[in-house]
Amino acid sequence: MKNTRGFSLVEALVAFGVIAVIGLLAALAVGSARSTSRDAVRLSNVRQIQVVMEQYFQNSSNYPAGDALPLGDMVESSCLGSGGFASSCSGMDTIYLRSVPGTLETGLSGQVVCGTPLRQAFCYSQKESGKAYSLSFELEHDIPYTDLKKGSNCALPEGLRPGLCP
Repeated sequence: MKNTRGFSLVEALVAFGVIAVIGLLAALAVGSARSTSRDAVRLSNVRQIQVVMEQYFQNSSNYPAGDALPLGDMVESSCLGSGGFASSCSGMDTIYLRSVPGTLETGLSGQVVCGTPLRQAFCYSQKESGKAYSLSFELEHDIPYTDLKKGSNCALPEGLRPGLCP
């Protein structure tokens, strides 16, 4: 009677394969959760900007000036106050958003770019002589229960929609 201890080569290879598959699935799940979280932050930031834009409009009867303006840029648009977008809030009578959020660039494919030099951003433009605006933004995934899709999307005064801004 032979008493052997340990695993055979086949058993060791099977165990290694199972562990590798479980590790791969865990890595994919973590990566997907992170990109979904980044999209949630992007969408929250866009909605915050929309709320502030409506407050600005209520007080000044127009939306701030800007054409393909990268929001959250330290030089051009880190603050939104009574004078519109600016690099600083100093000297502004009213401050609507002391720190204008920019997009999280990680995971994006570069479908929405603006500024000089071109970079991935929330891209804001005043429309209709200040009576409307468009805010282009990019997502990594479709957002369930909304019309928003992976890639380019648009925020307008009337709401969010998939695709490029008009």
